[in-house]
Amino acid sequence: MSRLIVLIPEGYFIDYFVYSFTPDAEESERDSSKTGETCRVEWTGKIRFRGAGLTSEELRKLISKYSPVAITVRLLYGGEEFKKTQVYDGDVLEKLKSLAVQSPLHIPPAVRLLRTLERIVPTPEIMLFFETAFFANLPLSERTYAIGGDLPDYYGEGLGDVRRFGYHGIFHGALAGKIRRKGIEARRILSICLEPIPEVAGICDGKPVTVSSGSTPLEGLPGNTTCGEIDPGIIMLLEEKKKWGPETINEMLSRRSGLTALTGKNVTIADVVRGDREFERARDLLEYRLLLSCGAAIGVMGGFDTVAFSGRYIEVAVRLAERIVPKLAGGASEPFLPSLFFMQDSLDKLIAESYCRSRLKAELAY
Repeated sequence: MSRLIVLIPEGYFIDYFVYSFTPDAEESERDSSKTGETCRVEWTGKIRFRGAGLTSEELRKLISKYSPVAITVRLLYGGEEFKKTQVYDGDVLEKLKSLAVQSPLHIPPAVRLLRTLERIVPTPEIMLFFETAFFANLPLSERTYAIGGDLPDYYGEGLGDVRRFGYHGIFHGALAGKIRRKGIEARRILSICLEPIPEVAGICDGKPVTVSSGSTPLEGLPGNTTCGEIDPGIIMLLEEKKKWGPETINEMLSRRSGLTALTGKNVTIADVVRGDREFERARDLLEYRLLLSCGAAIGVMGGFDTVAFSGRYIEVAVRLAERIVPKLAGGASEPFLPSLFFMQDSLDKLIAESYCRSRLKAELAY
């Protein structure tokens, strides 16, 4: 039996998950969907960031206790540089550091975490999973903004092109993969990820063609505390009338908006969907925005045959499906009943299963 540690940085904490796995080459070669049956979570916990740095002692104790063959790290942003899962090394670190201008909130803490892991001896193999990788090759018309100015020259080296990304690519990619492995006929999928910042993606033949998120996770659907798509002029209005600086505006849009602002309470998507009339306004807005995003994806794909749900609030997906899917299907030229798919797996499990499958393929190839 081997062990794997999955690290998911979340704000001021790192959630960790210890998985044990015993790959069965013969069974998995016959049926790749069986991989998850030999990959099970053993222990979970949190490690807290300490100020600007990260204590290495807790990580050292964790690695020493479980002696993992590998550590997988989920990173929110990989830009144009990282279009697939990546084995970590010094060259990767330098590329990551160059992306800090594009993602100043997420890349610097990730770099500190990886440097800390490097100092732990012996260091297990480190694999990086990027949420943006699934969307790196979005069609040009989907990823391009109609804005002027030479932004790379203005901001300096390292910014690259300002473009749209998706930020739940691990969920969307895994969902499309599971549907394919189960032999379900689904060429045009509406993938709805119910995370604190929800996201809709249109997936054609396994490849994303549209996504509701943008250059940052703020664009798109309203979330637990995030505003979602707004008129950019609102930001200038806040700066002019309120005299707010960038930090205050970012705090308001990312932590004091969304469903929490509409209800006046610290709520989640799940609370709003299954709530009573107290949350009716927020629920109506969420469903309306979901319909708009799904409609845009349907238009780009030229139709749809499957609606699939994933994310940590999957428990309310059936309720949402009952309310929005009939409207989506009824809007077709000929009303029909699309297939529904609900993926219950957590983010850490998806990463662990992906690692186990890739390791098994390597062993079979060898």
